[in-house]
Amino acid sequence: MFKSISLKIGSMFVLLTISVIILIGTFMTDTTDRYYHDEFRKINSTVFNSDYVDSLCMLIGNENSVNDIYSSASAYFGQLGIDSFRNFFILDGKSGKPITGLASNEEMSNSLEISPNIITAMNGAVGDEIKSEYSYMDYAVPLVSENGIEYIAYVKDTKEESNTILRNIFTIIIQALLLGIVISLIFAILLSVTIISPIKSLTQKSKQMASGDFSSTIDVNSPDEIGQLTETFNYMANELKQTLSAIQSEKDKVETIVQYMTDGVMAFGVNGEIIHINPAAKKILELKDDEMPSFDQLFSSYEINMGQILYFRHFETLERVIDRGEREISVYFAPFKTEDKTGGVVVVLRDITEREKLDKTRKEFVANVSHELRTPLTTVKSYTETLQEMIADENVDVETIGGFLGVINSEADRMTRLVRDLLLLSSLDHSINDMLKSELDVASLTKGIVEKLQHSAKEKNQTLTYEPTNTIPFVYGNSDRLEQVITNIITNALKYTPDGGNILVSTMHMFNTVTIKVKDNGIGIPQKDIEHIFERFYRVDKARSRQMGGTGLGLAIAKEIIEAHDGSISIKSKPGQGTTVMIKIPVPKG
Repeated sequence: MFKSISLKIGSMFVLLTISVIILIGTFMTDTTDRYYHDEFRKINSTVFNSDYVDSLCMLIGNENSVNDIYSSASAYFGQLGIDSFRNFFILDGKSGKPITGLASNEEMSNSLEISPNIITAMNGAVGDEIKSEYSYMDYAVPLVSENGIEYIAYVKDTKEESNTILRNIFTIIIQALLLGIVISLIFAILLSVTIISPIKSLTQKSKQMASGDFSSTIDVNSPDEIGQLTETFNYMANELKQTLSAIQSEKDKVETIVQYMTDGVMAFGVNGEIIHINPAAKKILELKDDEMPSFDQLFSSYEINMGQILYFRHFETLERVIDRGEREISVYFAPFKTEDKTGGVVVVLRDITEREKLDKTRKEFVANVSHELRTPLTTVKSYTETLQEMIADENVDVETIGGFLGVINSEADRMTRLVRDLLLLSSLDHSINDMLKSELDVASLTKGIVEKLQHSAKEKNQTLTYEPTNTIPFVYGNSDRLEQVITNIITNALKYTPDGGNILVSTMHMFNTVTIKVKDNGIGIPQKDIEHIFERFYRVDKARSRQMGGTGLGLAIAKEIIEAHDGSISIKSKPGQGTTVMIKIPVPKG
């Protein structure tokens, strides 16, 4: 604390000293600079008065008019203060350039630039403007003849003398500034010691109270503000001692709640403000660390009234399931009472999102499996009953019986495929299938699959083409499973592409990833169905899919297999414009 107050007081003194010195220095430098400017203008205007300028103009036209003008002006060099820093020139009235050989400083004459004052003189007026930001002072007087402005009498000062004086002033200001800072710091330290001494005593006593010792009080030695602070501190210590018992009661209550609740726990006062919340509750409600919403802000939209809960008996609770975005939360409300009869409401939260989602998925799965198995079983049963009736008939049609048996066999095959796909999904879900992997040539595998399916494409007069984009490296995978996925994707393309359509299969290696793309110009998939296309038993056109023998599990199995290879599968499609399926498998390092 000593250092802190000393720093503040010292900073104030130092800033005050710096401000005063800078103000005075600025005033002195500005006054000095303005004085030299005014003095320079005054001297030149006195010498080059109208009468003298007229006399110089009368010399124009002589054979040696330039020399005559220069000689006449040289008589005033002493009054003008012409020296090594202040020079006199006769300039050409048309170009503003110095006339050779007449400058008192030849080097300066060669480097002379046309200033705003020279331009003013070239326009027929006296150029006497001086600005502080310029590194020079100049004065230009036009000498006019009958033919116009013939010459310009020009005086230029490099400001070396004024700059030297300003530098000296600046040095004095810096010295005064340093001395002022030292003196300010000394006064600041003395003042700080006077103020801090009683505060240190107050700090020492407060540390004792912080450790639990409320027996001692602080003596009041002065009637000033520090003394008033000491009296207030003693009063605060007494009040704090009386309040500690109430705080301990609240602490025990919260610790008990947290100890026996493993889910999210919140406690609200009678006014609806949060008096306790544990990390689990913040996580479930997705609250920030500094976010403390009231009871009504959290639960009023679910028609939960805090006043009603407060009148519950101590063994009564209220249970609700609320939705917060994509999460479902089971919430228990129970009142609590304190010694002062105020009490509040305890809220216990349990995230049941995953449980509800799993329950819903389980129900849907059972319903879909039941439906998929019931359809072929119904068909088999009805055809079997018909066959039994036909056997009793003497006029049995062998061809009809054969057709019925074919239907029964087809439905049995359909059930076999469904059970096989379900077993495969189950093995993938539970990692029963160890998915033996080895080096695999994806290009050769894809090419072989395309060749096998050429016959199916020709039956629908379709064009099935394989085009490797570049050289494909080996990947690490299971040949049978990847062949199953690629075959499924190409078969789907053949099914849902009209007769005469085109299916293009290509492979490509880019960014350490092997990509297999299957593109067709078939019927396409609506956008609303694409996000569900990999769900189990999901069909875009259920009736048509079943008619074509699909189980609704092919793409779900494909997704599981590709993800087991650390890859990804995606679909892009537009109705009537075809579908593109992208399978990406990473190439192992090394």
